[in-house]
Amino acid sequence: MRRFNKALKDKTAFFLAFGLLAASYSQSMAAETAEPREYYRQKTIKLLVGYGAGGGYDTYARLLAPRLAQKTGGRVVVENHPGGGGLVALNQLFRAKPDGLTIMLLNGPAAALAQLLDIEGTRFDLQRAVWLGRVAGERSVLLVGSGTGIRTVSDLQDAAGPIRWAGGGRADGLADTAACLSEALGLDSRIIIGYKGSKESALAVMRGEADGIVLSAGSAKKYAESDKLRAVAVLDRSRSPMLPDVPTVFEMTALTDEQAWWIDFRARVAEIGKALVTLPGAPADRVAYLDRLIGEVIADPDFVSEVRAKKRSVDYLEPAALERLVQESLGRLSAERLKYVRSVILEKYYP
Repeated sequence: MRRFNKALKDKTAFFLAFGLLAASYSQSMAAETAEPREYYRQKTIKLLVGYGAGGGYDTYARLLAPRLAQKTGGRVVVENHPGGGGLVALNQLFRAKPDGLTIMLLNGPAAALAQLLDIEGTRFDLQRAVWLGRVAGERSVLLVGSGTGIRTVSDLQDAAGPIRWAGGGRADGLADTAACLSEALGLDSRIIIGYKGSKESALAVMRGEADGIVLSAGSAKKYAESDKLRAVAVLDRSRSPMLPDVPTVFEMTALTDEQAWWIDFRARVAEIGKALVTLPGAPADRVAYLDRLIGEVIADPDFVSEVRAKKRSVDYLEPAALERLVQESLGRLSAERLKYVRSVILEKYYP
């Protein structure tokens, strides 16, 4: 009987201890959940944009800001810091206090290439950044002037003279993609830089100063539908949902493994897209809180409808998958391949 009473006491003590431990854990979890929620309430969150007001990134940011403010109970202020293809704002982000109150809507492809190519003014490391999710990722599309007579990839390859491409800087998304495409197709190309952004570059093609341009699918759709430029091919292995009738470069011509590498490489970088990021060192519970709220905002049908009403796309990618994509884009090139990529993008197709 004594042994039975002792076993009963031991079992009671065990369950009491277990109950206290569970209660303590639940309270701890509740505190972790409540802390970031209370932290952000009445705070001001800076949402940095590396481009001027009125552009695509600014449009996305100003659609996100009021919804994030409503979710957090704080105030979200969009700050435009144009310059260096977004590098000025990104460098500023990495100088901010890692308190979870400064985030950026990033041009992922431009930032990744700036780091990969060691562009002057690059003072950040995307492999250390804290990724909060992708808002949109768009495939790149090759367009040409309607007066060029070019309709297919074969026409580009058979051109009598050099193909002239318009761009802003050597790693701005326009010029670097044109360089990768030229290397993949073996084109005789010349890249003309100095234009201020995609609009001015597209105008250069319309005026006949250049023959072609490479744009994101959203921008390409606008020009193609107005018949101002002709969409020739999607630079990816699958078609763009925004331009479903435009074939991929793989559908239009046979590529060797080496040629395909250049298309795949640039397509993988493009996939990083328009992404939200904060700096390393931000408290993990605040990051998790922002991850969840941003995912909810981007999935909100009202947000999606409003973005699409502005003829733009939404293509959410969760933080973990986005981080893996960044690591793959930046960390898998051998020293020899990286040297080759730098020479193609920065040197080969310039006068």
